[in-house]
Amino acid sequence: MSKGGLFLSDFTIAAKSAAKPVPSAGLVGAERPLEEESTQTEADASLAMLTKRTAGEQEKRARDRAATREDARSSLKNLKRAKQREIKFYVNVALDQATKARLKRAADENDLKMATVMKAAIDFYLKENGY
Repeated sequence: MSKGGLFLSDFTIAAKSAAKPVPSAGLVGAERPLEEESTQTEADASLAMLTKRTAGEQEKRARDRAATREDARSSLKNLKRAKQREIKFYVNVALDQATKARLKRAADENDLKMATVMKAAIDFYLKENGY
């Protein structure tokens, strides 16, 4: 279709919606429609939700939040302590060149780190001697 071939009748047009009646200011008491009362109660409910808390409620909420933060803080501290327990402690060992060469060769042939071989040797020695 070219621009010249388009007409208003080619498009569907939605019908206009009926305008809502404007409530008059003169209505009071029992003359109010049911819809207006329900919207007013909804407005009252939303205002009640937005009202400020009393000082006691604010204090209680602050105490609860502080307790929650303190629990989280202590949990984090305990987690850090647990990680520190798993920290490895290093032992400096003076080896002669021949022993170090044998250790390196054993580690390379078995695809292990030298520290792993040393740890296994120390564990074996301690178990054999009853420690």
